[in-house]
Amino acid sequence: MQDLFAARLDEICSAFEDWGFPLVVAGQLGDVAPNSYRKYYQLPLLDPQHGATLPLDITKSVLAEAGVRSGDQVQVTGMLRARQIRGQVTLRFEALAIVGHDPVQRKAGRTEQSVLDLMRSLSWEFHPYPTRREPHMMLIHSAASSALVAEDFLQALGGAWRPDRIRILPTAMMDPYRIADAIGTCREDILVLIRGGGDASEFLVFEHPRVLEALSACPAHRVLGLGHTANRTLAEHMVDQSATTPADAGHYIRRMSGRVWQKEEEERAQQEEIAALRESVVTLPVTPRASPLAGLGKGLLLLLVGGALGWLLPRIFLTLH
Repeated sequence: MQDLFAARLDEICSAFEDWGFPLVVAGQLGDVAPNSYRKYYQLPLLDPQHGATLPLDITKSVLAEAGVRSGDQVQVTGMLRARQIRGQVTLRFEALAIVGHDPVQRKAGRTEQSVLDLMRSLSWEFHPYPTRREPHMMLIHSAASSALVAEDFLQALGGAWRPDRIRILPTAMMDPYRIADAIGTCREDILVLIRGGGDASEFLVFEHPRVLEALSACPAHRVLGLGHTANRTLAEHMVDQSATTPADAGHYIRRMSGRVWQKEEEERAQQEEIAALRESVVTLPVTPRASPLAGLGKGLLLLLVGGALGWLLPRIFLTLH
């Protein structure tokens, strides 16, 4: 019976040798188990989520070329095998290749690639600062009651902007969809998007595809003021002016508004000067000009007098002599 059972186990194990296609498995590489084989390692491949373990048979050369070590997340390509050891069948995995495989990092890489592809597909056009008198502004800032960035921005903006020219829209700054929807409602001449400083992960929302698309499609002059100098995002490439802080965004608009006002004053002064010059030309006294016929009459009279004198003078001279 023992011999018959062992023979049947050998048949079962040999059947795995006919498995003609490889499998790909992933998990965490365990510690090297001590063994007497010079060419092979016996390694456990762990599944931390379910607690399962798959024994690996891998050559030392394959493991050395992979450059992985115990504790690394790996992806293993190999063949499913069975071994009979002391009357028991043990499942094993004959590894043909092994590479590092971090699902979190891989997911981040796919996300980064998709964002880069989106950036390449978006059309960007520069929208200049509005030059018309008294433009309107939309201000998007954090809806958190503790955030004071709106006050910092308005203080830097100064008192030249009347409240009726500014539409303030508090928004949840951790929700990319709400930010994108808020941007989509902009019908003003200037869009300002600001938020205070924070952890670097909190600014990933400004690299979300929905936010980038909304900024790209916004027709207003777009101003961004996020966090501090070190907080950089891809949204900077979708706006017309990127400020280092919310207060700096206020200073920028104040400076640009001053330039527009100065240009308007210069043009007004120039128009007034032209109008005064035209008025002075109109009021100058006009000297009456002689008629051409009157000049012709005077010329004929002088000609007749000269002819008469030319005829009389010789005769008077002859008479005297």
